[in-house]
Amino acid sequence: MIDWIDTLNRRLGRAVSWMTLMLVLITIYDILMRYVFKAGSVWIQEAEWHLFAANFMLASGWTLLRGGHVRVDLLYNRFSPRMQAVVDLLGTLLFLFPFCAVVIWASIPYVMDSWAMWEGSSDPGGLPGRFLLKTTIPVTFFMIALQGVSMFAKNLKILTTHGKQS
Repeated sequence: MIDWIDTLNRRLGRAVSWMTLMLVLITIYDILMRYVFKAGSVWIQEAEWHLFAANFMLASGWTLLRGGHVRVDLLYNRFSPRMQAVVDLLGTLLFLFPFCAVVIWASIPYVMDSWAMWEGSSDPGGLPGRFLLKTTIPVTFFMIALQGVSMFAKNLKILTTHGKQS
């Protein structure tokens, strides 16, 4: 199960990382159109922030897998692997899981309302399908929570095997 979760988040992170290339290309196009040809587009500007938001959100589980989220490492790095496992277990139980649950629970009505009206941009010439972007909120926190399950299991294994690798 741990490998399955890690693989899922790794694959999602890699797939989403291609959005960065699309974002760069669209931004270059936007800059050229606005500053060279004096022609802007609401659609292009919204595509930029949609891609940025989706990339940022959907890569969060992968970032957690890689240990890339913010953490106070000043003391943590000095701890033994067992003590790090205890800190990670407590952090996962007390902060990660409850926060993910609250965000998922709070975002579902928001996303459902958006789907119910097939929400799009309020700006003329903007992107349709804003409901899809809003859907990334609960999906993101589900993926983070799923990665938290993997982290929890890995840290529990460290504690139950007394830090020995098997």
